[in-house]
Amino acid sequence: MAAALPKALRRIGVEADCILPLYRGLDRQGFPLSQSGPAIRVPMGHREESGVVMEADADTGVKAFLARNDRYFDREFFYGTKDGDYVDNCERFAFFCKSILEWIARSGRRYDILHCNEWQTALIPAYVKTLYSNMEAFRSTGTVMTLHNIGYQGLFWTHDLPFTGLGWELFTPQGIEFFGRINLLKAGLVFSDVLSTVSPTYSREIQTAEYGCGLEGILSARREDLFGILNGVDYDEWNPKTDRLIAAPYSKYNLSGKRACRDDLLAEFGWEGPVPETMIGFVGRLTAQKGLDLLDLIGGWLAEQPIRLVVLGTGERKYEESMAELARRRPDRVSVRIGFDNRLAHKIQAGADIFLMPSRYEPCGLTQICSLKYGTVPVVRNTGGLADTVVDADEDRSGGTGFKFNGYEAAELMGAVWRALVAHGNRRRWKAIVRRGMGKDFSWDASAREYLSVYERALQKRGSRS
Repeated sequence: MAAALPKALRRIGVEADCILPLYRGLDRQGFPLSQSGPAIRVPMGHREESGVVMEADADTGVKAFLARNDRYFDREFFYGTKDGDYVDNCERFAFFCKSILEWIARSGRRYDILHCNEWQTALIPAYVKTLYSNMEAFRSTGTVMTLHNIGYQGLFWTHDLPFTGLGWELFTPQGIEFFGRINLLKAGLVFSDVLSTVSPTYSREIQTAEYGCGLEGILSARREDLFGILNGVDYDEWNPKTDRLIAAPYSKYNLSGKRACRDDLLAEFGWEGPVPETMIGFVGRLTAQKGLDLLDLIGGWLAEQPIRLVVLGTGERKYEESMAELARRRPDRVSVRIGFDNRLAHKIQAGADIFLMPSRYEPCGLTQICSLKYGTVPVVRNTGGLADTVVDADEDRSGGTGFKFNGYEAAELMGAVWRALVAHGNRRRWKAIVRRGMGKDFSWDASAREYLSVYERALQKRGSRS
C-alpha cells in the first residue's frame, strides 16, 4: 500500500510523499540517497537521539523520505527474529514517529494530511494533538489511521512510556492503556481524525468481539469515522500480459500462454510433464491466521486427490515443519519451498489452476486478487477482503469467480476444494470462471479516489476543531 497508493494519488492530482525508516534492506544502489535538511535531534525520555532524513526518488514522481538512525534500523529484520520481537520496538518506533514530525517542522514542509499505517506509526496522531499541537506546522494537519491487521497492536510495558514522551494522564482506558499495558495502535484509534481499514467487510468485523482483538468497543464508538476501502493491486507488477517473471504472457482473450506457465511451474518443482492433475498453489505466511492449521489437517486428504500442491512461504516453525513433512511423505503430490521468493510467487500465480487461501481472518488479502488476474481460481474463506473480492461460482453461476467456505473447519475447506476440483473437470465452465476473474479491476485508482474523500473528511473534522 505504501508503495502503490502514493503513485495512484499522484495520478489523480494529489501530491503524495512516502516516509519510512531507513532499514538495512533498502536497495541503496538502485535508489541513491541524499540528505534532506539538517540533522535532527529527538527527545527520548531523559536523553536525545540524533538522526537524519534521507531522500530518494521512488517511482513515477513519488518522493521517498527515510528516517535514518542505524542503532534502531540497521538490523537484519524489521521487527524481530523467529525467537520474538526486538525488546526496544517501542523506543524504535517512538523515535521514528517523533523524527518525522521534527523533520517536517524544521524543514518548512507542510502537509495537509498525515496518513499513518499500523501501530508503528500510530503515535503520530497522538503527537499532533498533544506534544506538537502548538507547532504552526501541524495546526491544520489532518490525520488518517489505516488498520491493516488489528491483531498486531504494538503492546508494551509501562516502563516504555517515557520513550513516547506522553504523560501518565493518557494512560487510562480512554487513552492508550490496554489491560495494564501501553497500546500504540490504540493511540492512533483515539487521536486520529479518521480511521480506515482495508476492506468493507473487515471494517464491520473488527467492531465485533470475534475480530476486534479487544478494541471493538472503541472501533464501534468511532464507527462514523471508520471507512473500509479495499486495497488495490499494482497491475504494473502483477499482470500476466506484461509479467517478465513468468514463462509466457497471456490474457483473458488468449489463455494459451498459461499452459506454458503451468509446464514451467512443474519443472520448477521437479515434476516431469505432462501432468494431467489439477495444480493447486499456496503463497503466503505459514501461520494459523493464514489457515495453515486447516491446511495441516487436510494435507493427507489433499495428497490422495488428483492434484499437485505447491506451497511457498515462511512463518511459524511448526507449520514449516509440517508442510515439509507432507512433501517428504508424498513427493509425487506435494512440493514445498520454505522462504520468500518473489520470482517463484509470480510463477505459482501463473502456473497453478487453483489458488488456496483458507485464512482464519483476512483484512484484505492481495494474493487472491492477483490470482484472479492470473486466471488462477481462488478457494477462500468467506471473511474480510476475501468476502469482498471473490464471488462463489456455485452460488452465482453467471458471475462467480472462485469458491468460498464459511465455517473455520477442515470439512468446510475440503468441501470448497472438492467443488473447485469438480468445476475444473468441466472445461467450458472453468474457462468462463477464469475469464470472469481476469476481467475484474482491483487497481489502485478507484481506491485512491476513495482515500481522497477520506482525506477531505479528515480536514473538515480538523477544521471544525481548530
